[in-house]
Amino acid sequence: MKLKNKICLITGSSTGIGAGIATGFAREGAKVIITYNKQKKKAYNIFKKINAHAVYKLDVRKKKNISLVFSKIKKKFGKIDVLVNNAGVNKTADFDKLKEEDWDNVLNVNLKGVFLCCQEAIKYIPKNGKIINIGSLSGEYGGPRTPSYAAAKAGVMSLTHCLARFLGKRKISVNCLSPGVIENEFTKKTMSNKVKRTASSLLLIPRFGKIDDLIGAAIFLASKDADYMTGQTISINGGAWVR
Repeated sequence: MKLKNKICLITGSSTGIGAGIATGFAREGAKVIITYNKQKKKAYNIFKKINAHAVYKLDVRKKKNISLVFSKIKKKFGKIDVLVNNAGVNKTADFDKLKEEDWDNVLNVNLKGVFLCCQEAIKYIPKNGKIINIGSLSGEYGGPRTPSYAAAKAGVMSLTHCLARFLGKRKISVNCLSPGVIENEFTKKTMSNKVKRTASSLLLIPRFGKIDDLIGAAIFLASKDADYMTGQTISINGGAWVR
């Protein structure tokens, strides 16, 4: 029970990686807060499945909405021990065919959303609290057909460094968890067969990842075991990108 009674807010936790992390945190005794933007039914399904403690509609692009939701969490729980910035969208296109509005939306959700949520959350995170930002292999490797997503996730890693420096004196840890290609609904919708073949050729461990492959690292980063770790990116990608 590494997260017993910890108040853990996970953005975009109705499906995919967010739901997986929420499930893992609940198993470790956390008081999990689920958020969603459009997937209300799935959010309440995971809420019931893991016996989470709250569920809120949250659009990470909108500062007023974030402030309202976080203030409700503060009123109900008194604090936020762990924030996981997981909410994300992607738009696959060749660089010269990516539309400006798609670029803006991806950056607004994946990067601006992390900035806004962190800015609000640090009002309520106590000493030894944790922020975990979700990066991506795309942000390390550079796409190739996800220029907006790659740029946003590279920005998330840089923002992680910046915030870790800012919050170090308060003993709040800020780290990034960077998944490789994960077999889920998100991947099916955004990756072509050609890109999957390219990604497969890079793997040292010859399979795509599973959400379960990420949960142990997420629990570690959220726990007291990671109290002296900050400003780091943990890449779980089967060796597809090696520094």
